[in-house]
Amino acid sequence: MKELHNHLIHQVITEFVSRHVGDARIFDPTNETDIEELVKWGVSFQSKASLPDLIVHHRKRDWLFLMDATPERSHISESRKAELTQCFSECGKHLVMFSAFADRESFTPCIEWIASGTHVWFADNPDHMIHFNGERFLGPYSK
Repeated sequence: MKELHNHLIHQVITEFVSRHVGDARIFDPTNETDIEELVKWGVSFQSKASLPDLIVHHRKRDWLFLMDATPERSHISESRKAELTQCFSECGKHLVMFSAFADRESFTPCIEWIASGTHVWFADNPDHMIHFNGERFLGPYSK
């Protein structure tokens, strides 16, 4: 990635991806080459603001981790989940949606808006995460 525009995103890349995803390709939604590749995969969006803060392709399982991690958009609500589902509906990949927070304190004001079927990860406790409606652990939900 050219520039890490957010310390939390850097932590997601260095801590979350290495621990929980492994062999992955990281897409930076601020990078035109990465956006072009996503469009080839069938991703459609109204504006770059529609894209998540970070997209991680788990190569072995062919999953896309869609992660919001900036203070402006720090959680995946039901409406955000619907927006992301729409954007990535034609790509043919299973989607795993995450909200990343620096710590539990920054998560607390958002807890009531976290969407069912998504996950939460904390940078200050990188080995663990919270699964909302944990029917599945660290995986996509069926369409």
